[in-house]
Amino acid sequence: MELIWNECMAEQVVYCGSAQALVEGEIPQLEDRAANAILSATGDVCLLGAEAGEESIRLGGEVRLQLICMGENGVYSFHSRAAFRHTVQAEGVHTDMEVKAQPALQSMEVKLVEGRITLEAVVDMNLRVSSRAPLKALCGIEGVPDLECQGRDISFFRREAVYETVVPLREEIDAAEVQGILQSDLLVTLRDLQPGGEGVELSGSLLVSALAQKGDGSLFHLSQSLPFTERLDVVSAGPLYGVLSLEEGRMRAAEEFGLVVAEGRLHISLYALRQQEISLPQDMFSPSQAFACERETVTLSGDLAPLQERLALHETVNIPGGLPEARRVLYTAVRPVITASNVAEEQLSIEGLLVTRILYESEAGTINAFTEDIPFTANLPAAGATEAIATAQAIAAAGGSGRALEVNYTIQLQALLWSQSQAQVVTGLAECPPAPQPQGIIVYFAGAGETLYDVAKRFAVPVAALGVALEGESPALEEGQRLVFLR
Repeated sequence: MELIWNECMAEQVVYCGSAQALVEGEIPQLEDRAANAILSATGDVCLLGAEAGEESIRLGGEVRLQLICMGENGVYSFHSRAAFRHTVQAEGVHTDMEVKAQPALQSMEVKLVEGRITLEAVVDMNLRVSSRAPLKALCGIEGVPDLECQGRDISFFRREAVYETVVPLREEIDAAEVQGILQSDLLVTLRDLQPGGEGVELSGSLLVSALAQKGDGSLFHLSQSLPFTERLDVVSAGPLYGVLSLEEGRMRAAEEFGLVVAEGRLHISLYALRQQEISLPQDMFSPSQAFACERETVTLSGDLAPLQERLALHETVNIPGGLPEARRVLYTAVRPVITASNVAEEQLSIEGLLVTRILYESEAGTINAFTEDIPFTANLPAAGATEAIATAQAIAAAGGSGRALEVNYTIQLQALLWSQSQAQVVTGLAECPPAPQPQGIIVYFAGAGETLYDVAKRFAVPVAALGVALEGESPALEEGQRLVFLR
């Protein structure tokens, strides 16, 4: 028997899992500054490369640090980076497959020991590997004209990149008293996409939080929400979905103009969902030739619209015992950590911690700092989703005095969503002896869930012959329905 094959274009999920990488070492200090104390150490992780190997996934990235230190001449800040590489063993993965990896800084500890600053961090990585290689499926047999096939039609969506660009983003804040910015956090959020005849108008917000320094050396907290719009030269027939990220974001003082400038490179990606359909052969038989089907179960994946949600959270945080009361808050840094996420009943449930570092000035004028972990939860709509990779960004501002401080958080949650389904595909045939069949007039009563195809295969007769036996009745069989046919 000469087999006839067909290639179906469908994404197959090969591997889903997670991994951890330990990043540790000494952090280089500024040449002209030596730290006496570390007031704050925050950071994030950037994945610079993720590629599939043979039975493995190779990852590389860096932990990016922002430190505020106390030295002989007062408070100062600097940035540093620590690179890492990690390999994950992953069965079934090959070099031509696509890797999606989402890193998160699970924990980070920065210590000052005998004048040396050391880092110990744990990076979590959610991993997903898929193959877009054509799925080879059996669709026919040369020289077997009475072949009967049973297939399954599958409809799914594919995420298609429609537009991508990087544009400069620059916003100004009136702040004549600011001489310098020691530390800053910037968070960009998407508010709306409005399509029109001449393109798409994108509107968003740039949230900024900074430790600013006045001309007399005193410190204070500067935070604002800055709206922005961009006109994009793109036209699409259907809905568009946008994802924003800020590259090389920073804040600086333009003292000569009495301004603080927040700037960076805004990376804009727009996507559309395109529907695709494939038909997979799941079974076949021939009334004239005996054979058995060999099958393989595959996991197919369809893309869903990316999920974005902005949450606001307010918490009262108490200064730990042993530290003096606050006169005013100088700066608040936050690092969100997702500890659990799960998709069930068309909802994405997220649990996490907001690792919060608060710098404040006491009544005596000393600068103190402490860390508090604030739990958060979110339940987001995820219609049709069976799988998600979620990320979180956050920015915070605190105020108050005494022992109780009020902290306001803005949390930006994003998630890539997929819908998975499993299907059996005929991938080969095996010879087998013909089963003995009754001859003559057959009277058969359909079982629960049986189809005309099932009955035809049981008795090795053409499906069309059973259709004639129905005499105009519906081809959908009911339990107990009588079929009378000749074999």
